[in-house]
Amino acid sequence: MKTVWDYIKTEKGIRILRMCGNDGRPAVPEEIDGCPVTEIGPYAFSAARLPRRFQVEPDQVRHHVTGQSLFEETAESMNGSRLKEIRLPASVTVIGDYGFYGCGNLEKIVFTDRLKRIGSGAFMGCSGVRKLEILESGTGSSSLYQMLSELRYALEVRMVCGTKVRELVVPEYYEASVENIPARILELHFQGTGYRYRQCFRSGTIAYRDYDELFRLAESQEPAQVLAELAYLRLKYPDELSGEARTGYLNWFSAHVKEAGEYFLERDDVEAVRLIAEAGGFDGMEKLSDKSAGYTETRKEVADGAGDFYMASLGESVLGETEAPEEEQLEAGVGQPRQALEVLLEMAGRMGRTEMVGCLMDYRHRKAGGGKKKKTFDL
Repeated sequence: MKTVWDYIKTEKGIRILRMCGNDGRPAVPEEIDGCPVTEIGPYAFSAARLPRRFQVEPDQVRHHVTGQSLFEETAESMNGSRLKEIRLPASVTVIGDYGFYGCGNLEKIVFTDRLKRIGSGAFMGCSGVRKLEILESGTGSSSLYQMLSELRYALEVRMVCGTKVRELVVPEYYEASVENIPARILELHFQGTGYRYRQCFRSGTIAYRDYDELFRLAESQEPAQVLAELAYLRLKYPDELSGEARTGYLNWFSAHVKEAGEYFLERDDVEAVRLIAEAGGFDGMEKLSDKSAGYTETRKEVADGAGDFYMASLGESVLGETEAPEEEQLEAGVGQPRQALEVLLEMAGRMGRTEMVGCLMDYRHRKAGGGKKKKTFDL
């Protein structure tokens, strides 16, 4: 796809002024005309009008073309809501003031730990960003901390250093100015744990112990979906994960099997459920109400396949709508402590998640010792 980059040369390299083309997920070139691309200029990807103080004389602007097109294309500025993703090379060390201002549909930012400075308001109005990916070289820079400080929304962070990959979740937060009338001042209050999670850095690297200690606070302030993903990723990538923190994450899954189950089942994330089950996250007990256990005043028709098979094994009807008598609900243990694994199995069956049911039943079988070879004796 043909792309035109407007740029100027500086003492340190190339400064990108504007991009024209139809690729909503561009990768900024690492070098142009043998010079490294070191800077994303002010308002480079913003649809806002460029202030006079940042304007450059037309005769200084140069153009660089990348990609090819079989058909002639209209070169429109790739800015504002048209931008979906941006990939910055290792040569880029500076993002100018308001570089991505107003890019409301920007979803993902890929950058490196060689990024040294992010200008004022560089990502203001980028409310759609949900994913960050940083390519690390082990320099211990503060580029990730700077990027997180610019974005207050819930983010999935992926860190790649050679062949090693780590992922974690950083919750969102809101700032609220509260007037203190007696003192005649405005106090800044933070709502949500996202601000505290963004402070879990030491010398430019993530302090995992501080990160894990915030989970207890997050339990009282964050939605179950965020907690489920946060706990799962820490179990999947257990860098500096203490035994106490690991136990805390696993206990949360057992105590909130319904909320976590709904989150992973809706995404059909078999890998996550398998990892949590193998780690013992669904080995505990949970007390459920009638509705949370899946019981309602009438029985609803459920999906066929493995779901029907498992529900039938529980002695439940899968067709029609017949009332569940109170005696039957009591016999089924509604409102009583139940094995978290059984609750999750029942939910997977009701939702018709065939692969998930198979995965959980296999784990239950192996956990019960069904996978052990039976002893035989010769007479």
